[in-house]
Amino acid sequence: MNENKFLNETPEQVVIFPKPRIIRINTTEPERAYGIFDSKTGTQVSEFKKGTDGQVEFADLDPNRHYDVGAIEGMGDEKPYFAINWTKKMKDDTDTILKNSDNLPVEFPQTYVIINNNDKNNVFDIADDKGEIVGQVINLSQTKDKPKFEWVKTFKMKDETNK
Repeated sequence: MNENKFLNETPEQVVIFPKPRIIRINTTEPERAYGIFDSKTGTQVSEFKKGTDGQVEFADLDPNRHYDVGAIEGMGDEKPYFAINWTKKMKDDTDTILKNSDNLPVEFPQTYVIINNNDKNNVFDIADDKGEIVGQVINLSQTKDKPKFEWVKTFKMKDETNK
């Protein structure tokens, strides 16, 4: 799994500001675009924004909703729409982390990479740092090979309380 060795080494830093609820992505890459997803439902809640200015920000967010952030490459002029499906039992620590932050910005702690399965049309596997599949990202805009999903940053992690 050499393609996953950079798992926690993505150059982008994703930060959430609790009040007002803002998500800012620092050190964005110009060939990538960034979008946010409802952590509970997996639905995309914003259009993707290109990282050409080195920073992308999503403001006026619902403070009662938890968000995942995804990065894609090869967007072009399209308006792609994706959905996230966490297939492993995942726990969401957003509330706990934000309550203990004294309303200071918090970096998204979990990075998952995307494994591009050529045999699956418009479906990309989400893998943890060990290469274990924990979910899927589905391209609902039905474009052929583009855009390619790169990573998801989230407060969700595998729930291992029953192990």
